[in-house]
Amino acid sequence: MRSFLITTFCLLAMFGKAEIKTSEILGSWVASNVSYLSGDELPDENVLKYSYTKYTFEAPDKMYFAAVYHVLGSEFRYELKGNRILLKSAVGYLINTFRIMELTNNRLILISADLNGSLDSPTSLRYTFYREGFIQQNLPLSPNDIYKVNGTDTLFNSGQKIYALFKGTDFSEHISHELYKVNVSTRTGTLHATFIVDANGKADGLKIIQGINPAYDKAYTKIFYAARNNWKPATRNGRPVRVLMYQEKKYFTSDEAIPSFFNSQKANQAYHNKDYETALYYYDQALATRPDETTDLYHRGICKQMLGNLAGACSDWNKVKALKSDVADGVMAKYCN
Repeated sequence: MRSFLITTFCLLAMFGKAEIKTSEILGSWVASNVSYLSGDELPDENVLKYSYTKYTFEAPDKMYFAAVYHVLGSEFRYELKGNRILLKSAVGYLINTFRIMELTNNRLILISADLNGSLDSPTSLRYTFYREGFIQQNLPLSPNDIYKVNGTDTLFNSGQKIYALFKGTDFSEHISHELYKVNVSTRTGTLHATFIVDANGKADGLKIIQGINPAYDKAYTKIFYAARNNWKPATRNGRPVRVLMYQEKKYFTSDEAIPSFFNSQKANQAYHNKDYETALYYYDQALATRPDETTDLYHRGICKQMLGNLAGACSDWNKVKALKSDVADGVMAKYCN
């Protein structure tokens, strides 16, 4: 989700502060806006404009990047030097440099170096982050955020506002890693499962709505319950709550996956070059064999919108939404409502 309503904001900012303490940036920050340093908006086709971005800083030097709300994300290293954040790979190579333009208790503005390494170019990117907890407190609940009410007990639907977080690695990656240790039969198809993480951070109530095959489903269930205590509970207004989590795991044959992968790569290159007609052709080819790839659907929608087919674009973005991804929420709010 790219924007939210904040009714009150009165905090003391630290502008131009020479030294930033590590303790001041620790925690998870979600980007509410990405623009150019000049103040100009990013064009709609820029993937950063509406994509979800979360940075999590941990002491002493770990930083995680996530493009979806429900994972900690990919691990990097960082170093604070004055009001600069040096982003590094796991083995210490410098990847990017950020300048801390503003820091408050709940807001962080970072300037990202452009392709020439400049932090002061009009085309340098300006990220406005808010603490994840602050965003969640200021996002009003809707009826769709509630799954079930039983007296005073509410079971919430997992979403950006309320979700449980698996400790350590991404839960889906953990399942995949453990499954590859198990000798199960050929895995093709899609698994759909739901489960509840309670207020104590314990996962239970696994329900496999659609399985792969009996051997796979049995192995999945065993791995799930072995990791049932490895969760941080969801919170609402500072207190832990129960939340219904959803998981989908897809497996494709090589005949499906390989052509789709290469067509998607060709489409992405054309998209990067702003050749939307060619990109549209290759996204069509990629989606013909893997029709529920949300990133390709989102980009195909952008291609259609750039070519004047707004109805077709909204159709693709609605498919993205139906697949339980919020990557298209920003463009849908702008063009489809």
